[in-house]
Amino acid sequence: MNQEKLETGAGILELKFHASLFEPTPKEMSILKEHESIRFNEIKPNFLSEGRQSRVSLLEYESKNQKNKVIWKRMGANKKLTDQEAGLIKAELLPYKNSLRQYGWSTPNIYHLQIVDTGDEHQIFSYEEPVGRGDGEKIIGDSKEPNFKKWFIIRSVCEQLANYPANSLRRKSILGKKLTQLPHGLDLKLANVVSTDDRGLFFVDLFGPKLLNEKGSWRFYSDKLDTLKEEKLLAVCASREGSLLRFLRLTEWQWQKAGNYPPGAVRNGIMEIIKNSNLKVEENDFILSQIKDNYSWLDQIYKENQV
Repeated sequence: MNQEKLETGAGILELKFHASLFEPTPKEMSILKEHESIRFNEIKPNFLSEGRQSRVSLLEYESKNQKNKVIWKRMGANKKLTDQEAGLIKAELLPYKNSLRQYGWSTPNIYHLQIVDTGDEHQIFSYEEPVGRGDGEKIIGDSKEPNFKKWFIIRSVCEQLANYPANSLRRKSILGKKLTQLPHGLDLKLANVVSTDDRGLFFVDLFGPKLLNEKGSWRFYSDKLDTLKEEKLLAVCASREGSLLRFLRLTEWQWQKAGNYPPGAVRNGIMEIIKNSNLKVEENDFILSQIKDNYSWLDQIYKENQV
């Protein structure tokens, strides 16, 4: 598979972006001015990766003679969501954030959520706490970043997934394979994790929220957000094995782009982290076998989806 492509929960996304896709549109700016009376200045940081489901901006504003910053997300941009669809998703966002926190993930504070009508679609404006100075994709893909920071991100994600309480997990057959299902789904990719110097690792992307019902199926699913079918999305985003394998493969690809560490050494280091984790034996064996086999199971899932 071409290393210039990265998987998402919805399939494969080519790393070819145009600036106008991520800058605020005039309509979005006019709605922001309607909602807020203070003046915002958009900052163009080089430490934010572009989103697949949202447009993201870092805004600066002055309050009490101090400059402050806020992350402004236009969730669902270009997804043509209806008012009803946006309402269903908005209702899931805070419960999803609370579920992540319940199982040990740190998430940025969400100050406010609001559905807006841009004329041709409905979006969810989200105003969030900025954290860190770079997401995992930027750090691991940068040859000038120290390798110990990269290993910290990888190990922290693996430890976080391995440390879910046993009573929150279930062994379930997904796509004909016995997997360990998590209590919720995760769009676990490098761009969605941020390492901070003083507050540890953050999971920063809650859209679209991936809550599960009592039967272990998605509470909300829309092919406007995900092109993978529901069961395939469960396999790669809501199982411990699938989430880890997807994250680790993306990590290998991104680190190879940096070109400052032998690919074989990266893979060996990743396998050592898995071996030393608290994963169950059957999970450990499956993940290690898949890494050695160049993630053939993931290839099959995405190949069958013709993406």
